Amino acid sequence: PSKTKKKKKRKKMPIALPAAASLVDQLDKKVMILLRDGRHLVGIMRSFDQFSNLVLEETFERRVVVSASGTSHYGDIPLGLYVVRGDAVILLGEVDADIEESESYPKLVAPEEIIALEETVQDPIQTPIIVDD
Repeated sequence: PSKTKKKKKRKKMPIALPAAASLVDQLDKKVMILLRDGRHLVGIMRSFDQFSNLVLEETFERRVVVSASGTSHYGDIPLGLYVVRGDAVILLGEVDADIEESESYPKLVAPEEIIALEETVQDPIQTPIIVDD
């Protein structure tokens, strides 16, 4: 008689996805990225790879200035198509359009105006930048 071995059913373990796989949810969405050098980039995430290198479309650098009186302004400096090295990224998150348009969000000003406000600051490395009114 032939002996047939019963195969033991292996318990399936959940698949562990690398950190880059969690970026799939952000594809084709507007995201803000905080870089190691302190810059904030905002753009539409189009692609990424296994090293978390990112391709952003319609990208701009968002600069924020807070006056001594507490009023906040921000300006967006256009950059266009941008490739970001994965090891330069500290934080990445989806931008909520409703929050950006709310009254409590800082006021959007022209790029020239935000640059002029930054030039009035003695220590331009701070983020956000605080200036006197």
